[in-house]
Amino acid sequence: MARTPGEGGEASTSTERLLPGTVHETPLYAIESHRDGPTAMVFGGIHGDERSGIRVAHEVADWHPDAGTIVVVPETNRVAVENDTRRGTSGDLNRQFPGDESPTTSLAAGIWDAVERYDPDVVLDLHRSLGIYGLHREYVGQVVFHSAAARGKPLVDALNDDAVPWYLPFHRFTAQESTAGGPLLFQKAAHELDAATYLFETTEFLLNQATRTQQARLVTAHVLALHGLLEFEQAPANSTPSNTQAKTAADSTETSSETRADS
Repeated sequence: MARTPGEGGEASTSTERLLPGTVHETPLYAIESHRDGPTAMVFGGIHGDERSGIRVAHEVADWHPDAGTIVVVPETNRVAVENDTRRGTSGDLNRQFPGDESPTTSLAAGIWDAVERYDPDVVLDLHRSLGIYGLHREYVGQVVFHSAAARGKPLVDALNDDAVPWYLPFHRFTAQESTAGGPLLFQKAAHELDAATYLFETTEFLLNQATRTQQARLVTAHVLALHGLLEFEQAPANSTPSNTQAKTAADSTETSSETRADS
């Protein structure tokens, strides 16, 4: 389980403001363990109406890694988060990170500057779709898109054990490797920084907000555990709904080379 403040171990947290003095100003938190290890960046709120990822990213700011450094930006697209909309002032932020080129807006440039400075080994971008990949044509829910260097298959195996009960077979997660160099943030980070990167999609289809948030929590804990930042105890899902709400790392109360439009 991840340590939260007061649970032992030492970690130091620093806070900075990205894009200060602009409408996009948003906090970044860096939590550094006393033990050496990889650096992981976690992003919520690239799309401002995807509340589960935003909530979990805020929780992650209070997690203490067992090794390495967790860097988290809970409200990446601050204007969109405040307006509860997918897009902000300059369109869809997750289409503004072309490979081998500069980001196409000032907001994307400010986010990418932070990514380059922290040079993460791991990147996780938290999202929410409206439907299920392979079941609903335009949607990509219940998928983990990942780079070639990432551990997509063991991640979805762990998620399906922990978060998906037998009576929701269409909600089992699948892993899809993405080879494109952009324009999504996780693709650019994989292409230019050789990071292990993930884009996580839960779904609104038949899942309530609490369950979507729990799934986002679980994927974050599992990604950090797979890459050596957390010691995480799995809690397999069985036949009862309560098992999908199992305690996770914070002990807290959301395509191949082409990713579809709601990522």
